[in-house]
Amino acid sequence: MTQKLYENNSHIRDFCATVISCSESEAGYHIILDKTAFFPEGGGQASDKGTIGEAQITDVQTVEGEIIHFSDKPLVEGEEYECHIDWNRRFRYMQNHSGEHIICGLINKYFGFDNVGFHLGEDEVTMDINGILNREQLRMIENLANEAVYKNAKFSVLYPTAQELPDMEYRSKLDITEDVRIVTVEGYDACACCAPHVDSAGEIGIIKILDFFRMRDGIRIYIKCGFDALEDYEGRYMSTKLIADLLSAKQYEVSDAVEKLIGSIAEQKHINSELKKRLIEAKISVFGTKEEKTAVFEEGLDVKELQLYADGLYKLCGGIRGVFSKMADTNYNFAICGDATQLDKFFAEFKTKLNVRGGGRNGMVQGSVQNKREEISGVFL
Repeated sequence: MTQKLYENNSHIRDFCATVISCSESEAGYHIILDKTAFFPEGGGQASDKGTIGEAQITDVQTVEGEIIHFSDKPLVEGEEYECHIDWNRRFRYMQNHSGEHIICGLINKYFGFDNVGFHLGEDEVTMDINGILNREQLRMIENLANEAVYKNAKFSVLYPTAQELPDMEYRSKLDITEDVRIVTVEGYDACACCAPHVDSAGEIGIIKILDFFRMRDGIRIYIKCGFDALEDYEGRYMSTKLIADLLSAKQYEVSDAVEKLIGSIAEQKHINSELKKRLIEAKISVFGTKEEKTAVFEEGLDVKELQLYADGLYKLCGGIRGVFSKMADTNYNFAICGDATQLDKFFAEFKTKLNVRGGGRNGMVQGSVQNKREEISGVFL
């Protein structure tokens, strides 16, 4: 059985270990060591990565009780190798997982809700809580969690005996009674957990609740801690700064400036729509044709404007009147109006000759057609 160095010392970055076995698999090689500081995927947390000798370790899993290191190269059985943990990855995971313990401990203490799901991956940290909390309540939890950082609350690990366990108060998502490992945050939490954690909350740095949403009878909370939280803040800061510069506004006034811009855009859209409506009416008024069917091509019209144009032409001239607005080289939106019976017959022919999506009734059809302009016009001849 592989000795789990990470369980009692989460800060081991480099160590030496002997290869017990090396077997080839479809995806590379499976390495078993006599001891390891590589944390295998478990408890919602992804595994460590790093190197054993010159071999890259891309994943670590527990399979039938054995810790398997997935390697890109074979290693010699019985040989001792220098092993190195990808410390940047490990430490960020420790920061996030330890921050999650503090948050969930506080939620349980103040609201009585439990963490029933946890995921710590490359880009996302989530926890599922079996109760409903609002933004103000989560802001309170976030403030208290960061107080734990400022107080540098101590983390400790305990392996209680079967006799001690029933008298202990701790959180656990699973009903386990053997080899229980309790991670305690002094004054904040006690939770059964197999993962590496920081020694004290000061190592976590920032604890930030990013967002949450309702999920069944509870909520899913998104968090980032430590370096991940700092990077997230930097990204948000730069985005806000760019928007503020574009709007010539102060950063804390960005939302007001954006709201004002949206209002201005809406007003301009309304003005533009009214102008296009008048232009359509003017073009309809001077439209003259003796043809029974016509196809008009006009740039920049939306569905309602196409319908207005086609309906106006039909009311003025009768027959079959189609209006088409180009969306791409061979993609047009359209509206066609005419006598219901005649239009149904024409549209059936229209669809057999062209690549058409759409339909309608009562003398009007609309949709899109993926053909060239001359092909469309040909159907109206």
